[in-house]
Amino acid sequence: MIKMEKVILVLWLQILFGLQIAQAQVSYWQKYLGGEALDQGQRLKVLEDGTLLMGGTTYSTKYLVDKNHGDSDILVLKLSTQGTIFWKSILGGTKEEHLNDLIQTSDKGYLLMGRSASDDGDVEKNRGYNDIWIVKLDPDGQIQWTQSFGGYNDEQAMAGIELSNGDFLVAGEASSHNMSYHRPHHEGLDGWIARLSPDGTVLWEKQYGGNGNEQIRALYQLSEEKFLAIGSTDSYDGDLSDNRGKKDVWFFYIDGEGEIIESYTFGGKENDIANSVQMDNRGNFILVGTTFSTDGDISFQRGDGDAWIFKVSPRGQLLWSKTYGGRLSEGFMDIQPTQDRGYILCGLTKSRTGEGDIEYNSGYYEGWVFKCDVDGNKIWSRTIGYQGKDVLNSIVEVPRGGYLCFGYATQGRDGYILPEHKGGADFWLCNMSDPERQGVKPYVTPPVLVGNILDRSNNDPVQATITLTENKSLDSLGSAQSKGEDGGFAMIMPTYGLVSINVLGEGYMFYGRNYLMDTVIDRTTIQQEILLDPIRVGAKLILKNTYFKTGKWDLLENSFAELQRVKKFLQLNPRVKVQISGHTDNTGNRSSKEELSLNRANSVKDYLIRQGIPAYQMRVKGFGMYKPIASNKTAAGRAKNRRVEIEVIQK
Repeated sequence: MIKMEKVILVLWLQILFGLQIAQAQVSYWQKYLGGEALDQGQRLKVLEDGTLLMGGTTYSTKYLVDKNHGDSDILVLKLSTQGTIFWKSILGGTKEEHLNDLIQTSDKGYLLMGRSASDDGDVEKNRGYNDIWIVKLDPDGQIQWTQSFGGYNDEQAMAGIELSNGDFLVAGEASSHNMSYHRPHHEGLDGWIARLSPDGTVLWEKQYGGNGNEQIRALYQLSEEKFLAIGSTDSYDGDLSDNRGKKDVWFFYIDGEGEIIESYTFGGKENDIANSVQMDNRGNFILVGTTFSTDGDISFQRGDGDAWIFKVSPRGQLLWSKTYGGRLSEGFMDIQPTQDRGYILCGLTKSRTGEGDIEYNSGYYEGWVFKCDVDGNKIWSRTIGYQGKDVLNSIVEVPRGGYLCFGYATQGRDGYILPEHKGGADFWLCNMSDPERQGVKPYVTPPVLVGNILDRSNNDPVQATITLTENKSLDSLGSAQSKGEDGGFAMIMPTYGLVSINVLGEGYMFYGRNYLMDTVIDRTTIQQEILLDPIRVGAKLILKNTYFKTGKWDLLENSFAELQRVKKFLQLNPRVKVQISGHTDNTGNRSSKEELSLNRANSVKDYLIRQGIPAYQMRVKGFGMYKPIASNKTAAGRAKNRRVEIEVIQK
């Protein structure tokens, strides 16, 4: 695991336009990340601080992947959109490891689900070929524990969830007869589910199926003792009683001990697969995947295989079923709810430009983003990619109404190498717009304001409160405390707009500063050392962000954020009395300058009185042009002299 590594990420930015020139705006930016070989992105999470967690499988040994245990490893990264990798974990042994799913856990760590063929490195043991491999990471990407399951054949974990009590439910497929099942193995591949304690202890593991092949690809907790499992089956006996054709979607409930409560199947005569599930606000389930059928629960098929979305009631009743695609093959890989109560889906398409629901295809397989309403009706769709095989496996909605998509992209089939493409396939991250929404902006990881608060007189650390405010609305966006031992602090900033910080420490003058975030969105961190002056008679502060129109004394609205800082300082220090003084440059009539400076000082005092500050804490003075702090011979000097000051006159 490698910590805080600054790299030149694959920063092939596409501002305002995607790869497809023929389409309307589809992408703000996209990035490729990887090494010289194959790197396949599987899952993406946006964390609380706005950073990104992504995971997949890597066969590389160079560039981003600077070490590899063997044939392939699991690669997990925490990074920012600006190009900082906070940590990366490369996990595995000398043989093959593969990641299928990852989740963030309640302790801010992560749980990984996949498979392993190794018995060395990070893998403690192997029982056969591919074993189920579960890895628990801490918040910094360090391994806390691992757990493996298997027999003499192939197994893999494909999904996992954390339960409300802190246990984990993990699922996948198993083909071995000699695993330690609590339910006997059937034939072929069985669906497999295990319940683990928070420290990885196995509470139970069971298999599900019949005489054919089953796998479980998604899980959902409904209550303390009831869970939904989504998978596929081609069996007609054992745990199955209804088979529509070759491969059906299997929808079944289990209790807290893993016993089946109810079971339903959906599909037609051909192969039908569900990859992801969401529950709506009425308790119904929306599933997405791929269908090759033209009958049964599928009413229409456009080509070799269509993307499929359908809704099922809690009692297993099919409420509606819809397919989308073109003449060739499509599939949905992920579905997530959106803030407008619709759904955003991602996957891939092979159909050509203008076929069915496919507006554009630049060559081979394209990544496909699809927006629908609550009833599965298409609102819009977009494709993105270039000539090779481009697959989107994961999608999330981000603030300001756009979407982040994640998967992998291969080199173009004609040998053309895209800028910053490293290997045969790279992790692929895209920021997509929403053509139906106004005011959508590119997603940027919020910068973090970090630094130290010190006493100006002796550089000792100061314990203080830092408050973040949106300047226009004056709404508080958050706060942080500096540490007493070193004065250190960290605060997540917004990505856009004008904001300010206010620093208050007991016994100290206040500090404030405005930040126009649009100008610093290329930074992951903003460094700021803050020096506070002890409160003493004669201590002064210039209100640098208090504004008036030329020749006027009415406060402008963009002054209020700074005056709120003065208000809070006086509230924290009720015994302190201050003089509010106005100052001007030396142009114009001297007597009118004195009057203007006094009126401006009074405007500040009146505002503070309206905010609840007692009048006795303040007195005003207008000095006009008589106390300059810079030369009046230059425009810059005159601007400095036009000011309002706060001076302590009594502690």
